[in-house]
Amino acid sequence: MFVRLLFVLLVGAYFSTTAQLKNIELAPLFVDNMVLQQRSEVPIWGWSSPNNIIKIESSWNHQVKTIVTDKFGKFYTELKTSSYGGPYSLKISSKAETIIIKNVMFGEVWLASGQSNMEWTLSDPILKSFELDSIRNNTNIRFFKVSNEVSLIPNEQSVGQWKICNSSNAPEFSAVAYFFAKKLTNKLDVPIGIIQSTWGGTPVESWMPLEYVEKIKRFANIRDVIKDEIINKTKYGQWLAGMRSIDVSNKSIEDINEYLSSNLQSYHQIDVDDSKWSQHQLPSNFENEFGEIDPLIWYRKEFYFDSHSDEKTYNFFLGPIDDLDVVYLNGVRIGQDVGWQKDRIYEIPKGLLQKGKNVIAISVLDNGGGGGIYKNTPHIKYKDKVVFTLDGAWKYKMLGCFENKTKFKVFDSQFNLDNKPNLQYNQKSPSSLFNAMIAPLIPYRIKGVIWYQGENNVSHSEEYFNSFPLMINSWRDSWKQGEFPFYYVQIAPYDYGSGKAPTLREAQRFAMKLPNTGMVVTSDIGDINDIHPKNKHEVGNRLALWALHKDYGFVDTVYSGPLYKKISVEGKQIRIHFESVGSGLYSPDKKLNYFEVAGEDQTYYPAKAFIDNDDVIVRSTKVKSPKSVRFGWADTSTPNLFNKEGLPAVSFSSTVINAN
Repeated sequence: MFVRLLFVLLVGAYFSTTAQLKNIELAPLFVDNMVLQQRSEVPIWGWSSPNNIIKIESSWNHQVKTIVTDKFGKFYTELKTSSYGGPYSLKISSKAETIIIKNVMFGEVWLASGQSNMEWTLSDPILKSFELDSIRNNTNIRFFKVSNEVSLIPNEQSVGQWKICNSSNAPEFSAVAYFFAKKLTNKLDVPIGIIQSTWGGTPVESWMPLEYVEKIKRFANIRDVIKDEIINKTKYGQWLAGMRSIDVSNKSIEDINEYLSSNLQSYHQIDVDDSKWSQHQLPSNFENEFGEIDPLIWYRKEFYFDSHSDEKTYNFFLGPIDDLDVVYLNGVRIGQDVGWQKDRIYEIPKGLLQKGKNVIAISVLDNGGGGGIYKNTPHIKYKDKVVFTLDGAWKYKMLGCFENKTKFKVFDSQFNLDNKPNLQYNQKSPSSLFNAMIAPLIPYRIKGVIWYQGENNVSHSEEYFNSFPLMINSWRDSWKQGEFPFYYVQIAPYDYGSGKAPTLREAQRFAMKLPNTGMVVTSDIGDINDIHPKNKHEVGNRLALWALHKDYGFVDTVYSGPLYKKISVEGKQIRIHFESVGSGLYSPDKKLNYFEVAGEDQTYYPAKAFIDNDDVIVRSTKVKSPKSVRFGWADTSTPNLFNKEGLPAVSFSSTVINAN
């Protein structure tokens, strides 16, 4: 029944679209400035009216292909690309319309995906000071950033555009992917196209097709969940149906906020009557508080400040806000910013903060995923000292919410949040991101994938032995381009508080058994107090080392740190054999750390360890008959074993983990 319902929804939606479609609609990646994989047969596809004649002409070889759309209006063909170069153009035409895609380059195309550490942009202050001042127009690096969307069913379209790297738009790019692309283009001197499809705080199952997700025991009944969500989504649409709609299509979040500000009532003034507003405490995540909704909310709080001097400069600290905020103190705007990762620290003009009564007002606009002032309790600082904390209840009023990426619904006086159908499906739900952010890209020809994810699966670390390889295989099966390279980053040291991170890292190590995979280790460049370590430069470089060695003929490039191979028990000690040792094993310290040994009882004790050529020998006086060894086995492990090229050794356990 579920399959039938899903089929009806898909086909019904498809026919309603194609029945009206007369002009040409191309797949999302086919726009100006795109990069096509060199020396390949690259797929070109799109839609028009059924049984329509489409001509595709390429400027690089003057080839003309004539194809007829099928009964659904879809057309598909493949064009041969030569060695790197450009710029070229591509002409797609019918009797009704002609589209010319300009400034097309041939080069290497990589998909960059994962959660926040891959999403982390070059706008980060540390990365910005490190890199952006030196960026000039670099036509050899181009990014296509897929818009953040979720979907219950596989989409064929998404929103995005190819952008040429320059100092203006580079801050939007994934830092890891940028440094990966930069190293490749510097070494290869060819255009590098990065398709960035990322969303922070998401688990691996979000990025997998439904038929693969249900192979994971925890999601065996996922089809029933989706069936219920389809019904709820219909009810949600009915709940929004009577509300005033504002068209926000093709607008940035900044433009949307400005438009809404000029068309909806503002509540920043001191004398606003907020006596009937709802209340809750901050921090608060919108989705946890209200269910799945992307709203515009005004916050207000009256507070009394005793310590005051007109000569002091205070700062208002809010922590990160998802996504855009505008902050007013006593009716005066003191700051505005956008980006869910960035702390908001706004300087309060001298004399604005009054001794006695003050009013703070904040508008927060969430345009997708999580939302709100979600991490910190707002407070006021003088220099580095907190002088006033704005805890307790905050008053709030919800003005409206996004129905989708193109429509914002304005709540009327009869609005009742209690009547809102409780949607459960979000960016953390199984298949939601594959459907919306990966499926529309398939089968665009790619060289391979770089991936940084895992933090959100630490709580199900043993499951990752199954789910991560499933995800890799699902993409390869979906693309039908063979076992393309898939290089990924092992999660960095961080205090998860669970002790489960080593098991997830072991699952990531085991995934290297799949062909054409490789793993970057970050145990030396993490931050145990920050799940988002700042050294994205080295992460990108290390990913590029794998690609250069495995895919681009740099056979002398050392691309990996020491990898566990096997152990040999030698009486009261264990010899650990490594591969990928490069020029040899190395430690900057006199003593190796984070090695442990165990006997038959599998109770582990810290071990003394020393390098012996390409091996490491370990022993402990507490284990007379050692049987197994593990290395780097803690959430926050920062081991000091490297190869002489400076790449860290991979954590491991010689005992196979039961991952059922």
